[in-house]
Amino acid sequence: MKRMVGRFAEAAYVVLIGGLAVAGAVDERAAFYLAAVALTLPSGAIAFPAMYAGYAAISAIGSIWGSAAAPDGTEAGWLSLGSATLNVALLTCAAIANVALLERLSRLRRPSHR
Repeated sequence: MKRMVGRFAEAAYVVLIGGLAVAGAVDERAAFYLAAVALTLPSGAIAFPAMYAGYAAISAIGSIWGSAAAPDGTEAGWLSLGSATLNVALLTCAAIANVALLERLSRLRRPSHR
């Protein structure tokens, strides 16, 4: 029973981070992204600069085929969608990495029954 509760908490944590990242992508507000990054530390420390590097890469590669700006001067839709998708994926992966890291650390701290 205790393990089942732990699995539920792990899944809820990953869903929470994914939800914050999706909210940041839909609402285009940094507060949601920053909350997700803060909640995913220590793995979020890797995801955060990767978000900026990914945006630059998507912009550079995508600009080969089309403009990074719409005619009215705003960001092109393909760039917004691509960077939002990347941000959600990176933050969700950071949450999953934290869960895996926590499981690994808890296994190392448990005494062996050999």
